Amino acid sequence: MSDQNKSRRGCPRALIAGFALLLVGPGLLWPLARRLCDTTNYENRTLAAFPTLEAGVDGWPAAFEEWLGDHAPFRNQFLTLKAGADRLVGTLDSTNVLLGKEGWLFLKDVSDSKSLSDYQGLTAYSPEQTQAMADALTALNAVLSGKGSRLVLLFAPAKEGVYSRYMPASVPVVSRPTRVEALADSLAATGVPVLFPLEELAAASLERQVYYKYDTHWNQAGAWLAAQKTLEALDRPFADAWPEMAPDPEKAPLTDLANMCGSWAFCTDDVYWALDAEPAACTLWEAGGEIARYAGEGQGSLLLARDSFGEALAPWLAQGFGTTAVFHGNQMQPETLLAWQPEVPDVVVLEVAERFADNLPGRLEALRQWAEAAG
Repeated sequence: MSDQNKSRRGCPRALIAGFALLLVGPGLLWPLARRLCDTTNYENRTLAAFPTLEAGVDGWPAAFEEWLGDHAPFRNQFLTLKAGADRLVGTLDSTNVLLGKEGWLFLKDVSDSKSLSDYQGLTAYSPEQTQAMADALTALNAVLSGKGSRLVLLFAPAKEGVYSRYMPASVPVVSRPTRVEALADSLAATGVPVLFPLEELAAASLERQVYYKYDTHWNQAGAWLAAQKTLEALDRPFADAWPEMAPDPEKAPLTDLANMCGSWAFCTDDVYWALDAEPAACTLWEAGGEIARYAGEGQGSLLLARDSFGEALAPWLAQGFGTTAVFHGNQMQPETLLAWQPEVPDVVVLEVAERFADNLPGRLEALRQWAEAAG
């Protein structure tokens, strides 16, 4: 056999051997290297569990693939390597995260929200959907008013709208108003105070940072401003002058977007801005903070029904009341609310993030059932 033929036969074998090594090698090295490698779960989610037989024959392969993707050897290292390569070429290859101007990150349309489509004005609620939410808001307000309680609905604006100046030109605005802007205007006709402080936050962002650069949420400054606007809508004392802000090196800014795209090692230039203002004191922290209580310097009682934006909002808003009970949406079953808050408070604030506005009907119904049963 000629040397040329041997070379031709050896090439496919070498490729097969190399491919096999790439598949098997990390698994063989992982037990030895694991203790030396970063295995932190930086993503704001629970990683997939190994599938059981309950997944069924049809579902098991997909479930296994999901588990393998979350627990593959050297996963963090490969994600960081890919993110570094993306940065070198000035792009970001991510299904969930959009790279904006000056390195700002934004959320794409994902399974539980349509942030980009909302920002562009490509989504809208139908008249029937809007009317159904208005009816539900009216029904809740009627129950609360009958028991001497006030209701406020607060929509937390999405970062894409507040920091639209950092959005890339490839994501143009198609129409206005956005679906939540239009919804807020319609719901305000019910007589319930409906807040959507997009303009206020956008204006404030020109002088100070109000959202995290690598996270979807507002920072302490943005939450503080939303709290003051809410207190103002309730005719309660509020601050109309900004407190002093300074970087706090002891606290790290949130980075859920950086974590989603494996860029946690590179997105390190953001700052945690601390405010020279006194928040309410937390007196209870249960279920990972999904149930909490605060003691403030104001008067009366508050129930804050929130999503993830409400965690930063709660201490600033609660400072305007004597006592505050806070419930994450995961804890907003009527029976849970009754167990922790058997009496209707003086004020109920329902906070819903713009990108989670589809959750509004369920939250309104849960609060109505609770309010009807509460004392």
